[in-house]
Amino acid sequence: MVAEPVQATVQTLKQLYSQATGFIDTQYDNVVNSDLYNNSYDKITKLNPFGETNGSIISIGNPPPPSPPPSPSHSAYGACSRMYQKVYDSINENRARYITLFSCVGLGGAAWLIYKRRKRNLSDSAEKRHKRRVPKLTNGARRDVVLIIGSPTEPLTRLIALDFEKRGFIVYLTILDENDSKYIESNPITDDVNYLNLNDKKGNMETHVSTFNQLLKLPVVPFPGAEAHTLNLVGVVFAPSLYFPIGPIENIAISSWAKLNDRVMTYLKLLSSGLIQLVRTQQAKLILVNPNILSALDMPYHAPESIFQNQLKHLFTTLTRELSSHGISVTQVRLGNLHISNQKLSSGPRIESLVNTEVRAWTSEMKQLYSDDFSRSQFKANPIKSTGGKGTSLRELYHLLFDLLYSEKRNPPVVYCGTGARGYDLICRIFPESWIEWFLK
Repeated sequence: MVAEPVQATVQTLKQLYSQATGFIDTQYDNVVNSDLYNNSYDKITKLNPFGETNGSIISIGNPPPPSPPPSPSHSAYGACSRMYQKVYDSINENRARYITLFSCVGLGGAAWLIYKRRKRNLSDSAEKRHKRRVPKLTNGARRDVVLIIGSPTEPLTRLIALDFEKRGFIVYLTILDENDSKYIESNPITDDVNYLNLNDKKGNMETHVSTFNQLLKLPVVPFPGAEAHTLNLVGVVFAPSLYFPIGPIENIAISSWAKLNDRVMTYLKLLSSGLIQLVRTQQAKLILVNPNILSALDMPYHAPESIFQNQLKHLFTTLTRELSSHGISVTQVRLGNLHISNQKLSSGPRIESLVNTEVRAWTSEMKQLYSDDFSRSQFKANPIKSTGGKGTSLRELYHLLFDLLYSEKRNPPVVYCGTGARGYDLICRIFPESWIEWFLK
């Protein structure tokens, strides 16, 4: 498990604090137990703290006769000076160690303060937006539209659509194939979500994009007597795909590869059929929500997911650089572990059940060749997917998407959301391929 940068900083600060405290306590004990300290303490306690006033002596009990004033060489001041000098010499000998120690503490503390201040500023900004609610017209009508490109059969896609609708967006969700159409007929998400059917054989992709563009231009009268208005496209969100076939590459059906290729081609056709021009005209934001952990590591037996997610990652990286000069904001939200369900993905019995279910459908030859290595790989992959226990709350993803859609500035090309997303991305960028291969074994 790889710790998040903030957690690693906190752990480092704790270790440095413990070392510094132990060193100071040791030096204190050495000074207190030294003969120099004891001699000086005895001399100080023997000094008469009371003096004569107007020829009379203030006494308590039977004080000893006043001793002659101590010479400067034996004064308490001289003893304290020597004690101070000893401590100073000790510190001076370990000066490099102290400089390193306090530099690390200072940098770690500064990073922690910056993180907390940034988080507080984001919270304050959210409060200014009335708890992330979509602004409405003066007559109370909704105007802002968000287009979600993804399959309604994906649980996270449906959750994102529902959250957008509750916050006040006019939501349009795509229907990509025949399975999506059948699913919507039997499992409607909500009556307030609209659909853009890209599987309609009556027209090509350019026709579908043009139809959606005409919907945005059509005057809307929310109620009788109200002033007509047109809709405003705020953003286009490419929703994540979470479920892919697993197993050896040579054992994956051709139909599975064809389905993945069709999905990528659908996205490319949309971008090449006027969607970018529509985004440019409406001054909307483009956002790709992309699971990052397994695809970043290129985990064995997860080739379909790795290929599909990395294709989208490279596509949107190129698109970001092409459209930056046009003022169009294109952002990738790279996901780590999110708390989508209460099922514990890393539990031994659940992983064993998944492995047995998958292997049972293989031929005897595939079982002999891959079953043992596949089982070991799944026991490695599922805990990685479950980094951080239950994972990050979905509320953080909802808030991030809302903030990106309504950001007054151009959004960054890449942002992270979810436990492990940034950590595993850094691992793959920093460490050599041989180290990652050893880690995955």
